[in-house]
Amino acid sequence: MPKIVILDDPLSAEEHNDLGVAYEKKGMLDLAEKEYKKAIKKRKNWDIPYFNLGNVYFKKKDYKKAEEYYKEAIEINPKNTDAMNNLAYLYSLEGKYSEALRLIKRAISIKFKTEYLNTLKEIEEKIYKSEGY
Repeated sequence: MPKIVILDDPLSAEEHNDLGVAYEKKGMLDLAEKEYKKAIKKRKNWDIPYFNLGNVYFKKKDYKKAEEYYKEAIEINPKNTDAMNNLAYLYSLEGKYSEALRLIKRAISIKFKTEYLNTLKEIEEKIYKSEGY
């Protein structure tokens, strides 16, 4: 008589996210991506794995998907300033300067981090260069 085997994932969303971070730090982006997706599947309203997945896609130069996941992280948590910073930087790479500027200023108004000021400075420099200064 055949037996039914039910495989249950014993890891929590946080544990999958932590595994994703470990894989990402080792440059194992495909494995990191899988773990972040598992974290999202287990806890859909947690912004961190969306943000981390955005970073993985950014590193893979899949900017469309990176944008999608950064936006999702911000939608879930409107105070996720790291996602705002990274999306602003992504927009600046794509030449979407007004959106980039709006986002980074919003991030800075919520939370002050030196990294955000560096992003703001870089965006402003690109704007000046694009205007011929």
